[in-house]
Amino acid sequence: MAATADIATSNPKQSATADARLAAIVDSSFDAIISKDLNSIITSWNLAAERMFGYSAEEAVGQSILMLIPDHLKSEETEIIGRVRGGHSVASYETTRKRKDGAFVAVSLTVSPIKNADGEIVGASKSPATFPPPRRASAGSGS
Repeated sequence: MAATADIATSNPKQSATADARLAAIVDSSFDAIISKDLNSIITSWNLAAERMFGYSAEEAVGQSILMLIPDHLKSEETEIIGRVRGGHSVASYETTRKRKDGAFVAVSLTVSPIKNADGEIVGASKSPATFPPPRRASAGSGS
């Protein structure tokens, strides 16, 4: 069960405090959190995303999310952004992404729409999580 709260306020000081609190949560999260606009341009990038993909926030923000997608999987972004534009989330989408050093990493993506104060979808929040490759049964393990 998920809970959400409306933190919008007409008080600018309270709003700034809430914004700072949310930014601190994202920045300190052990989970990679990336946001992008509807043109697939990265708009935020936390430290966990830096650890996962090797790009600093300064290198990633303003770039296309396609820099993380291997050439043979680039069509996935069209599908994902299409779902987001329709107001749908994507949960536990297992795929492959590319690090700055060119290495591939297996990830499970969760992608959710980001809405502005008027309820319009303006982007997406992506949380990629790595997962280990499937374990193989060893020859004498009995499995």
